[in-house]
Amino acid sequence: MWANGVGGQNALLLPESVSSLSDQIIVYPTAFAAGKRCMKSQANNKPKILVVDDEPDNLDLLYRTFYRDYKVLRAGSGPAALELLAQEGDVSVIISDQRMPMMSGTEFLSLTATQYPDIIRIILTGYTDVEDLVEAINSGKVFKYVTKPWEAEELKAVVRQALDTHNVLKTRTRELTRMLRQESLLNTVTNTIRSALDYRQILQTIVDTVGHMLEVDVCLLRPFQENQLVDEEFIYQKLPEKDTETSGHGDAENVNQTFSVSSETPSPLLSQTVWETWEVQVIHDVASDERIQGDAVELRSRAAAFTDANICSSLIVPLICRQELMAVLALHQCHAPRIWSEDEVQLVMMVADQAALALSQAYAYEQVRALAQREALINTITSAIRSSLEPQDIFAAITQKLGQALQVDGCVLSLWTEDDEYVRCVGLYDSSEDVNAHNPKNIKDVKTHNLPESQAPIKGNPILQEMLRTQEPVIVPDMSQCPPQTKGFDLHLRVPARSLMVVPLLADGKSIGSITLKQSQKSRQWLPSEIELAKAVAAQAAIAVQQSHLYQKTREQAERLLELDKQKTEFFQNISHEFRTPITLIQGPLETAVSAKEGLSYEQSAIALRNSRRLLRLVNQLLDLQRLDAGRMQPSFRPCDLVEFVSQIVESFRPYCEKKGLRLATNMAECPKVYLDMEKFDKVVYNLLSNAMKFTPEGGTITVAIQSQDDHCILTVEDTGIGIVPEQIPFLFERFRQAEGSENRSYEGTGLGLALVKELVELHGGKVTVESIYSQGTTFSVWLIPGSSHLPPNQVSEVTVEVNLSRAAVELADLELIEEVTGDVGLGTKEEDFSTSPEPLATSPYILVVDDNPDLRAYVSGILRDHGYQVRSTHNGLEGFRLAKETSPSLIVSDLMMPVVSGLEMIRMIRNEEQLKGTPIILLTAKVDEETRIEGTELGADAYLAKPFNDRELLAEVRNLLALKATERKVVELNTYLTESVLKRFLPPALVQKAAAGDLVLDLRPEPRLITVLFSDIVGFTQLANTLRSRRVAELLNEYLEVMTKAVFDNGGTVDKFMGDAILALFGAPEELTPNEQVWRAVNTARAMLRSLEKLNEHWREHGVFDTTERQSVQFRCGIHQGTAVVGMFGSSERADYTAIGPSVNIAARLQQAAAPGTVLVSAAVADYLQEEEIIKRSPLELKGVDETVLTFALTPELMANR
Repeated sequence: MWANGVGGQNALLLPESVSSLSDQIIVYPTAFAAGKRCMKSQANNKPKILVVDDEPDNLDLLYRTFYRDYKVLRAGSGPAALELLAQEGDVSVIISDQRMPMMSGTEFLSLTATQYPDIIRIILTGYTDVEDLVEAINSGKVFKYVTKPWEAEELKAVVRQALDTHNVLKTRTRELTRMLRQESLLNTVTNTIRSALDYRQILQTIVDTVGHMLEVDVCLLRPFQENQLVDEEFIYQKLPEKDTETSGHGDAENVNQTFSVSSETPSPLLSQTVWETWEVQVIHDVASDERIQGDAVELRSRAAAFTDANICSSLIVPLICRQELMAVLALHQCHAPRIWSEDEVQLVMMVADQAALALSQAYAYEQVRALAQREALINTITSAIRSSLEPQDIFAAITQKLGQALQVDGCVLSLWTEDDEYVRCVGLYDSSEDVNAHNPKNIKDVKTHNLPESQAPIKGNPILQEMLRTQEPVIVPDMSQCPPQTKGFDLHLRVPARSLMVVPLLADGKSIGSITLKQSQKSRQWLPSEIELAKAVAAQAAIAVQQSHLYQKTREQAERLLELDKQKTEFFQNISHEFRTPITLIQGPLETAVSAKEGLSYEQSAIALRNSRRLLRLVNQLLDLQRLDAGRMQPSFRPCDLVEFVSQIVESFRPYCEKKGLRLATNMAECPKVYLDMEKFDKVVYNLLSNAMKFTPEGGTITVAIQSQDDHCILTVEDTGIGIVPEQIPFLFERFRQAEGSENRSYEGTGLGLALVKELVELHGGKVTVESIYSQGTTFSVWLIPGSSHLPPNQVSEVTVEVNLSRAAVELADLELIEEVTGDVGLGTKEEDFSTSPEPLATSPYILVVDDNPDLRAYVSGILRDHGYQVRSTHNGLEGFRLAKETSPSLIVSDLMMPVVSGLEMIRMIRNEEQLKGTPIILLTAKVDEETRIEGTELGADAYLAKPFNDRELLAEVRNLLALKATERKVVELNTYLTESVLKRFLPPALVQKAAAGDLVLDLRPEPRLITVLFSDIVGFTQLANTLRSRRVAELLNEYLEVMTKAVFDNGGTVDKFMGDAILALFGAPEELTPNEQVWRAVNTARAMLRSLEKLNEHWREHGVFDTTERQSVQFRCGIHQGTAVVGMFGSSERADYTAIGPSVNIAARLQQAAAPGTVLVSAAVADYLQEEEIIKRSPLELKGVDETVLTFALTPELMANR
């Protein structure tokens, strides 16, 4: 079968080659154009024949035979004919002579058969050689051969037959090309269907393939989903070509031009050139086609789009599968109209059928995937709701996940109800800030924004109002097509929206918020699937909002309960302290008196009475609150002169103010008569005045005033005290609250006083307020209504009563504990002044007592003094720490809850003080819970004494701790003695002291270490010893070893052992030293030994030691080497020595033996750390017991004496 070839030439292609094109697109654009030109040429021009003969007469004869019916081309040889064919190209028949010079007819025709297979070849021959004919037919693929001479009519008949054959072949070639192109296109589409499930990839491949195959300027496809063309387009646009092709006799035909439709053509403009259709629309000329031109608005818009895109012809083909429109394909030709052939239309329709099937499968896959994505999105949001308790994180995750899933420019989650004025943004997603962000896998990775505030009221927002009315999503495809009142409303969108979808958040049939999705730059047809997804997410978001509200409410309740629990805990701790301290001061003296069968002293009786009144006041406060709660406090309101009533109570406070050094002022104006239950209201005044006294320091002022204002009588108590921090003022009147609620609170109390004040004032129909400036003062104001009209009539009596001051002793019991400003002196209890240090006896330990309660401080101090202890006392932890540092007590007894610095804080300070950290401490407290005990023990309390306690318990703890402390001291002294006695034999005194103090940890187990070894002995001592008595020899040797040991210790060395007059010293063990430091110390030790020996020789000469011998001195020699040795304790469990073993020790000993008298010989390992001027190189030595030769150096003599 014949077919058009590649590159404009002709080639033979087998039909089997079609099956190998499954992986590539086979296109022949040039051949297709050549076929069209050929048909045009046949209609207007004569067929071309080429005659080739080397005889001019034959050429003329053949020309005259055929010129009327054919365009005859003549050539006199084979090469000339080939050149002519290359120029003309489109030749139908060749008539060639067989016998020609240079190139035979057979050779020529065989070449044309290869290069131009479509041409029909006829050979002329004057010979009947069978072999030549067979070769010509086989090699040149000859159609006919004609013998010379020929008959003209016979030759014409042969040429006509050849021309008919040529035309049949060309028709078959065109058909084959068309079929091959169709097969290739269908294979491409089929392979795309098989290889991809992404419909976007399928559609883009289709438009690229069809556009390139049919040589159109634009190929456009728009999917059709859910009864509308979607905004997504797939476009192929032909690139402009600058080169042109030429064909014929030099006539240039412009095949490709630069079209106006290019990559710069806006996509919205091209999208208007495609519309919904169920039939193929063949448009040859846009300018006159009624489907484009018309008066309708839609047609005018369409025509404008075609004109702007410079489109002249179009082919619109629907993609239909199973009676369902899947997409619409449009092919556009620009600049010049195009007549669409039936073959082209059929080919595009076949492609459309295959593409529709592919789209159907892809849409099905996309629907499954979209459903899976929706489920995944819902699961993600559900997981986010379950995994986080922070609403802000949940809302940020919802907006981001939904915004990314629907590929919108922005997503906002807002909370609001119909009754709110503005919407409140709680979640915001902005795609412009998400371009480079990674896909968060954890809710903590989701970015949260600084959320803006909406300024548009809900009632003025038509979209939100419509959503409130219908409770359904509001869809705005194009904001530019909306009424003016809909535009410009604010939903936290930083860029104005072009398209919107607003979905309500519904809970219990009411709107609680909304999710807003937006497109900024273009309109958008929101698909039903997208709307359903947004509604599903909104349902989950509504659940999240409800859970958030529930969580917030629960958390607030939990925090409130925790706070109440904390307050109650603090209250019971305080009330326990307030009860147990008086009980201790009552029970303790009574138990002592009963045990001794004696009566109480005056001082003990006063303390017991004072503390019994404190207990009674506490009980009364608790009972009053309990009666108020139960509604059983029945007041009896009687007329009262408020000024006289308050004045009498104020006067009872004046002695206590003077005792503390406070100024008490009054400013009372007349006011109308008020009705009070004086037995209850006096507690209001007592509590306010007591607080003012407690929290006002020495030199301050308390002012009590009464004034009439706006139908109210106002009682104010103002002080210049410490004030109240603003954060505590709102909770000041709550039960169990104290302005200070920790162990180091400055003043005792239960936290019930102000709560009782508030409730008693309200019982009288009034109110109490407070104003305070921290560190400047506080003012409490009690507002009372004159008359009795506001009170229950059955509780009002007109009978007046006198002020009863008999309860003053009970109400003022706390104030009796106030100490005078002149010193630490309680009622009848004298204590030592802090200004002088005690002088405890050797047999009498000194004890420091720290407690803020004067009575308890005096009670404990008295018990200890009575049993022979020296006692000092102070009133808070800070003073106790200061006094302990100054006086170093044997034991400290401290309260837990104290002002300024609590007992626990004082313990921490003492344990961090080197001088005091071993001091025993007894902690006194009313807190008996296990946690407090553990905390106190962890901080360093040695004993814990719970109130109430008696003198025997206290004394037992004191005696036990003092005895334990004495035992510990003896153990430490013994350990120190043992440590020093053992280590001082071979360690320097500085290291011995560190080891005894525990500052140096010595690991004496044998282990390899890098050390420096010094080995020394005396030359001539043996001869000297032979001339002296043994005792004298021992004395001289001990003198020598003593001064040498001192030289070693002075330089931080360790004396390993003495061997007669020889000394072995180590540097770097047990104390670790750097190699350089080891050498420096060893060399300095050798030099010190030399100097010490010179002085010792002089001393011996003065005492006549050398009189009996020829020698006038003894000489010293030394060897030093650095290397690795095993160092540690060696021996048995009964006896062990600290020593070094190894070749390094042997080398040092051999160096000492090789040294000349009066010299120090060192190895190369030591010399490496010395300066050149400090050493003199000596000959290498072969030392006994050492395999290798050892390089030796001697220390310079002059430096040995000076360094």
